[in-house]
Amino acid sequence: MELSKHRAHRNQKYLSWLRQQNCVIAGTKAQCAHHIRLGTNGGAGLKPSDYFCIPLLNEYHTTGSSALHIIGEETFLSSFSLNPKELFLSYLKQFLAQTYDLSISVDKKSLEQAIAEHIELIEKQRPNTDKATKKPKKKKEEPKVAAPSITENEYYQKAKELKRERDKELRKKLKEQNSSRPKQKLPSRKLVSSKPKQSLKGQEFYEKAKEARKQQEKEYREKNKERMSNYRKEMRKKLKENQSK
Repeated sequence: MELSKHRAHRNQKYLSWLRQQNCVIAGTKAQCAHHIRLGTNGGAGLKPSDYFCIPLLNEYHTTGSSALHIIGEETFLSSFSLNPKELFLSYLKQFLAQTYDLSISVDKKSLEQAIAEHIELIEKQRPNTDKATKKPKKKKEEPKVAAPSITENEYYQKAKELKRERDKELRKKLKEQNSSRPKQKLPSRKLVSSKPKQSLKGQEFYEKAKEARKQQEKEYREKNKERMSNYRKEMRKKLKENQSK
């Protein structure tokens, strides 16, 4: 039976026992059990069976310059001349003998067949409650924070009040500039009514005032947008703090 055909067995008892064995490289008590993916039933985002593990020191697992997770699994196995299938079978035989006082003859059997028979026998010794697979916990969804109305925001109200004051100042300046000009004698009522009303559009002071107002409004919008963003972040932070208490 090919190793890729096995199901993803989970056996914490076996893993705990394996961590008590000697590291396959250093020969001293191991610190972790590494799941071999190469040639087994592991894959991208899929953890191999717990029976396809080897005991290692952290130095050879993750931290050292020649660690498996640094140089890669294929290079690691080749560099230290390790045969994963032989190691799997060796540890399965030891576990079966030490834990259940059982053994299987492996004469004239392929490594894959011998591994499959040992796994099957180990699985038969386990109680059904031990085999129950744990359902993955559902990720707790964070409650959505309702965006507060922009009109209720204090920063919006302040910006609105500032805009009113700026508009008032602008109207006052325009009025003063118009009043400072020499007054012209108005023609008779009939002539006034026949002439089109004079427009401020195109006049230098009017265009400057108009441009200044546009710039101020743009600055108000940007500031208010930034304040609203900070306000939402602060609301989410407080909500998370309240949930963690």
